[in-house]
Amino acid sequence: MALSRWKTPLIALAIVIGLGGTLVGGLALMNLPPAVPAPRHPVPGPDATLTSTSQAYMEAAKSNDCGMTRALTTSNTTVWCDGPRLLAYTFVARTGDDGTCMAYWITTDRGLDGTDQGGSEPWSFCYRQTKAGWRLWDQGQG
Repeated sequence: MALSRWKTPLIALAIVIGLGGTLVGGLALMNLPPAVPAPRHPVPGPDATLTSTSQAYMEAAKSNDCGMTRALTTSNTTVWCDGPRLLAYTFVARTGDDGTCMAYWITTDRGLDGTDQGGSEPWSFCYRQTKAGWRLWDQGQG
């Protein structure tokens, strides 16, 4: 008889503890950074050529495939994703002392310097060979 007198308060306590844990866990999840989107296409691997990797990067930037551009960019440079938006590009030439840079003529919706004025300008994407394959290492005008 003494146990049945405690049964309801124990169940209520268990419910309160469970709800509290759920609330704390939910609050912890709210502080997580947003999930990185998955690439829309297979990421070029270690055996992919520099040319095919660069082409995949440019197409991903143009179609705003942030998952792919993030997967193909090292932490050394900025990921081409959230802005400015790449509207068009034309390959110009392979450049750099070792030929690992790809020069393009690009058109964007706003300025690469953060201004609202977009337009066309030369831009280079330089890659490095990593264990995962060619990855964007540096970029800039010219």
